[in-house]
Amino acid sequence: MFAASEDAQKIKKILIVRWGSMGDLVVCSAVMEDICRHFQNAEIHLNVEPPWHKLFKHDPRFSKLQVMKIRKAPRVSSAVAWIKMLRQEQYDLIIDLQCNDRSRLLLSFARLVCAAPKLSIATKPAFPYRLSPPQYAKGSHAIDITRAAAKGLGIECLMNKPMIHWDSDTEQSTQALLAHHRLESGRFVILVPGSSLSGALKRWGSENYAAMAKLFAEKGYQHCVILGGPDEVELCSELAERIGDGVVNLCGQTELLQIPVIAREAAFMVSNDTGTAHLAAAADVPMAVICGPTDANKVRPIGDKVVALQAPMACFNELPAEQCMAKVSPEQVWQALEKLR
Repeated sequence: MFAASEDAQKIKKILIVRWGSMGDLVVCSAVMEDICRHFQNAEIHLNVEPPWHKLFKHDPRFSKLQVMKIRKAPRVSSAVAWIKMLRQEQYDLIIDLQCNDRSRLLLSFARLVCAAPKLSIATKPAFPYRLSPPQYAKGSHAIDITRAAAKGLGIECLMNKPMIHWDSDTEQSTQALLAHHRLESGRFVILVPGSSLSGALKRWGSENYAAMAKLFAEKGYQHCVILGGPDEVELCSELAERIGDGVVNLCGQTELLQIPVIAREAAFMVSNDTGTAHLAAAADVPMAVICGPTDANKVRPIGDKVVALQAPMACFNELPAEQCMAKVSPEQVWQALEKLR
């Protein structure tokens, strides 16, 4: 059993392990904040995969980013590199927020060759972790699952929004971008029509987003900013053409850390269930996220200014995804957003 008050003082060097997608990492950033506040006197490293290490390159909480490909790298070479890293750093504690077969196997090998620290914990009790977290309810949100590891260390989890840090250059370049497009703070809205190609069923659709833009214009918000990644350029261009006047299409033109800065200046944001929404939630922008085949109770971005609207999940077994997603109307989205102001 980890005695929080006494044992925390003995921990001098910690490795937090979290691979996965952008959305997963952004959600975990809230728990990372609670961990770092608890172990204020410890040196804390973060083990993360590219390209998402860019989210933390200006993060003062971590003295080192251990950036390495794990999930899609050759198993033997990645295992050797990971264990070599552990042996070199000599951590006192590993907090495994990934907790999958790969991370368990790597830590098991590390223990076998005496490279692992005595103390380790994950989001659920299992071998080879020496400490056990409390149980969480089946079907819990990702934030509650992640918090289990922190609670097992006696940490009080208080942070309820993503904690992402950026530098002054990012701030200045983003402000210049907004000024170039004459986007005034609080006078524009953000639309995020895309999602990963594997998650195309989660898209609300250009027709609905165009209708949303028209409704925003009727409410006095004449400018819409479209955000998205490089693989969503065609989709964003289609939406921009539908909207016409007042649209600013920044799809594929922003760096990761510019997204929360842009979102901070917006009046509202509407998005699909995508990593961009999770990242923008760090800015406390009033945001509506439309969820379809994914359960909003498990995937919604965290934060007090986020509302998730759920298309009927059973519908996706009977009708095309486009028809199911259309069951969430722009009027419903606007009504939900108004309550967040």
